[in-house]
Amino acid sequence: MWELMTGRRPFWDQNHNTDLIIKICDGLRPPIVTNAPEGYIELMKECWHFDPEKRPLAMELYDKIKKMTSCEEWGKKTKIIKSPDIGPVTINNSGAVYKSRPLSGMIQSAMSLRSSRSTKSIKLETDPFYYYQENNMELSGKRKADNDSNEDDNDKDYFTKEIELDINKDLNQSHDGYITKEIDLEINTL
Repeated sequence: MWELMTGRRPFWDQNHNTDLIIKICDGLRPPIVTNAPEGYIELMKECWHFDPEKRPLAMELYDKIKKMTSCEEWGKKTKIIKSPDIGPVTINNSGAVYKSRPLSGMIQSAMSLRSSRSTKSIKLETDPFYYYQENNMELSGKRKADNDSNEDDNDKDYFTKEIELDINKDLNQSHDGYITKEIDLEINTL
């Protein structure tokens, strides 16, 4: 919603790295331009809520924006004020990356760095990225097989680790549409 209102990408002037992720987790949001239809800024702030359960659903957004649009058509129109805060930016920041890329590693690193910087503990229930902390992808050690049968001394220990692969078959191919497939592998080293 912010990008539609300003014509700019959020955080265009900052490097997209773990420091930015930490700042966003700590509440950083793009600057709000006040030249917007009535109710738009409040709706945008609802979408920014740190608790995903308290954010409006897509259908609710559609209904509210449709209502705002009809009010604009029949009621008092928002006066457009020229501002340097609105419109495209001609300066390119090489650290601002707007490509589809896996961020789970960066988020995990940011959350680890954030928790080490914090003097008080972060509660998983209130942390917007609790999923990544709770489901740490590191090798956690040995785990017994699901069936604990001891038939013929076939008690096997399994090492489990989830890895993420990004395989590019054609280097000249556009990366607009990624195809994802989950594959279970069992590797026996006997």
